[in-house]
Amino acid sequence: MKEEQKHLDTLQDIKQIMDRSSRFISLSGLSGIAAGLCALGAVSYVWPIWNISLGSSIETSNPVLLILDPEQKASLLLTGITCFICSFIFAIVFTWFRTKKTYASLWNSTVRRLVINTSIPFCAGAVMVVYLLNWNLTGLIAPVCLIFYGLALLNGSKYTVSEIRWLGISELLLGLITLGFLHYGIIAWGIGFGLLHIIYGALMWWKYERA
Repeated sequence: MKEEQKHLDTLQDIKQIMDRSSRFISLSGLSGIAAGLCALGAVSYVWPIWNISLGSSIETSNPVLLILDPEQKASLLLTGITCFICSFIFAIVFTWFRTKKTYASLWNSTVRRLVINTSIPFCAGAVMVVYLLNWNLTGLIAPVCLIFYGLALLNGSKYTVSEIRWLGISELLLGLITLGFLHYGIIAWGIGFGLLHIIYGALMWWKYERA
């Protein structure tokens, strides 16, 4: 029995090594929490702009057509870019600290595949958002962001922890639901990028980093 258990332990060790080589498992839950807080901060900043444009939308009975002046568009775009950059920096910093503890590499072939697979849908969604903003189809921005972000996470989930897949599914479903409630787009955006990220980050920290 001891010999059989030894073989089973050896196989388990081999499986773990193979899993580490094919998946990047050093993502930090704290980076998810930080990204969620950044998103909630962005929502609080653009809330007045959204309410003004929402008023014009209700008057025209068109939830898709939210009219913004050039200054408001620039503010909305700059806020989104700032939120992304801050979240990205937090992700790099917290993940770097975790790789130091786990003796993992911050950049290798697996991480490269993860970045490429998530970047393709993400960049496509970013380009579409710019066009929607330019065409004053502002009401579609929130669901489009959520949908493409969910697709990006799903596309890259096979190269990292399984929780990313469930986060991607949640973002995608929330985006699709938001298409039917465009007047509440900013709230859905806050839930998807804020609340869901905080919940995901807390679960990741509790499961992988608490010890």
